[in-house]
Amino acid sequence: MDNPFLSIFSTKDLSNKVSEIKHKWETFITNPTNGENLENIVRRDILHSWSRCHSIGINPEQKQARTALTSFELETLLSESELYHTAKPIIDNIYDKLIGTGYLITLNDESGKMLYLKGEKELIRKTERINFLPGMDWSENAAGTNAIGTSIVSKKPIQVFSAEHFCEGFHPMTCSASPIFHPYTKNAIGAIDFTGFWPSTQPHTLGLAVSLAQMIEQQLQLKYRSKYTKLEEYYHQYTFKYREHSVLVISNDAVLVNGDRTLLNVLQLKKESTFENHLKIKKLLQNPASFFNQAKEYQFIHLEPIIINYEEVGYAAILNKKAKASSSMLALAQAKDHQLIGESVEMKEILHKCRQIALVTTPVLLTGETGTGKELIARYIHDVSSRSDKPFIAINCGAMQKELIGSELFGYESGTFTGGKKEGKKGKFEEANGGTIFLDEIGEMPLDLQVHLLRVLQEKELTRLGSSKTITIDVKVIAATHRNLEAMIEEGLFRRDLFFRLNVISFSVPSLSERTEDIIPISHHYLRLFAEKYNKTLSLRLAEKTESFFLSYKWPGNIRELRNALEHAVIFSDSAEIDVRHLPDYLAHVQPQPALDKVEHDSFSVMEKTEMEQIRKLLIHSKWNISAVAKELRMARSTLYRKLKKYQLRDLNNTFQ
Repeated sequence: MDNPFLSIFSTKDLSNKVSEIKHKWETFITNPTNGENLENIVRRDILHSWSRCHSIGINPEQKQARTALTSFELETLLSESELYHTAKPIIDNIYDKLIGTGYLITLNDESGKMLYLKGEKELIRKTERINFLPGMDWSENAAGTNAIGTSIVSKKPIQVFSAEHFCEGFHPMTCSASPIFHPYTKNAIGAIDFTGFWPSTQPHTLGLAVSLAQMIEQQLQLKYRSKYTKLEEYYHQYTFKYREHSVLVISNDAVLVNGDRTLLNVLQLKKESTFENHLKIKKLLQNPASFFNQAKEYQFIHLEPIIINYEEVGYAAILNKKAKASSSMLALAQAKDHQLIGESVEMKEILHKCRQIALVTTPVLLTGETGTGKELIARYIHDVSSRSDKPFIAINCGAMQKELIGSELFGYESGTFTGGKKEGKKGKFEEANGGTIFLDEIGEMPLDLQVHLLRVLQEKELTRLGSSKTITIDVKVIAATHRNLEAMIEEGLFRRDLFFRLNVISFSVPSLSERTEDIIPISHHYLRLFAEKYNKTLSLRLAEKTESFFLSYKWPGNIRELRNALEHAVIFSDSAEIDVRHLPDYLAHVQPQPALDKVEHDSFSVMEKTEMEQIRKLLIHSKWNISAVAKELRMARSTLYRKLKKYQLRDLNNTFQ
């Protein structure tokens, strides 16, 4: 029985076969409505593809494939493509065996966009006239019947020979492609293809494409298995952390890793890798709150990203029986409206750590430059913890007189101080009992008082100044500093035992210059806040040049400096746009960065240098219209701003006007 996926079973008389297929193609193009007359002489998959192409209006005289991606979009896509990183080494390895066969190997994504092309330079040059290049659209909807697009649509391997291509421009070609299937969801995630000119046609190339696709699938399975094993471990951690709640863990490629059995039954989800399950999980990730509405007896609390090695690999969905909604989990849901703003990897990692820290009573030490938002982070930890309905007390040890720190923190008894309250006074630790105390600038605490803090941490008790009575307390302690405490220990200014007690859980809060992606979202937040505070009726926004300046400025004062600059700008603004002239005077005297021609770019690749030059030319041509350049490059403005920073492109003539 003939193989329906093959067009050529023998390489004899190829010229006659080309003429025969050409005649059949002309018959169809002349009268597409009589396609049934060709059913016995044209392969079914080819005829069905021709009919689809005709119905959507593909031009049979089309000569070239269309561009789907700019070189910059392609570069971005490749950097994030698991398929590309898995398949490329396999393709490169097999290429040596194909030299001299007249074939090119291509890797294509699930929508038919070519990601990678490997072949002899002379052959690549010859196929350039039909745009057989990475970044081009070889989907059936764009290029008509061809092995890449048609194999993805049909989900079957196929060989397309000469005039079997719907578009005449591709008739000189022969191609054999096999879809690549996700090893767990079973949906087509791409296609591997062998293409050459039709005199090079061989029947075995289709089998080679199928074998190569299977090799890629096997490698993907190993990668996914490792990822899913890690996510399975996270599932068990989450079920331990949220013992009274229901948890689902989902991968970033929409695979259900594990979940509460009762909840899965309610949602009609199965712990199986099926395409139907995959579609449901994709809907869940698109709109979690809406998806979980079907589970009427459950309350959706939060979808938490799972980050491994700075990469978002999955998500944990936390739900609760409505009758048992706990205050701590409701606080977690409300915390989404917190003032910790940003979409950077650094910010997501901080929020993830905070939610883990909130579950334990262990002391926390926050380090980092001044103005980075350490108090906001401390408050967030408190707000998502079970202590959220208890006091949060913040003390800046560096802003108090050293003589008063002791009485403020630990309180005092009647008669301890001349001029003190007759009845004595509670200290901040007592006021915070049951809740959280935040000790900012802990490095400024006098050495003689540090022993009292150590006792609170070790024994969970304190003694007011002037008293011998012990008071038991339950307080979560979060301390912060911008100083190097280890250096202070060596200088005899900070107790080593207190440092080790505080440093059980610690992390550094990144400066604003380390998470530039968050500068604009934070700015928008404060613009709304100050517009309301100062009764501005206009909807305020940053001018493009102000945005550019904000992203290039180093912000030594971090969020605090940005906040103050925006408050000044809102007060003095006379229009909806915040211009650089509305900012404090000192910012107008900031020296611009060195011009582009003075910056070393030797470390950039050829592609990066080409990208940099194209961006530079577009910026000059558009007179630094960021929106116009982003639109021309088909990229988000935030992505363009990151590239401006990467290549140190500055509008030196106009930034401060």
